[in-house]
Amino acid sequence: MVIACAGYRVTAKTGHHKVALDAIRLSANASKYADYFERCRRKRNVIDYTRSHVATETEAQEILEKATEFHGFVEAWIDSNYSNLRR
Repeated sequence: MVIACAGYRVTAKTGHHKVALDAIRLSANASKYADYFERCRRKRNVIDYTRSHVATETEAQEILEKATEFHGFVEAWIDSNYSNLRR
């Protein structure tokens, strides 16, 4: 939603996950989240392509908590910057 509210759209092409995180970093000044999810994205790529270093239950719980926190951040960001887009 951050990317859409800022007037952008990420297409499903090679590198689109990184582009989406870069756009979030720039659009919403959300470097803290973009950096964290970028590390998660890189780890996922390692798991996908080498099947090594599989994520632990603790890591899965951590990413769920961070995603929930990010969701709250996005909701607040939309309210303060694009409240006209709320239903």
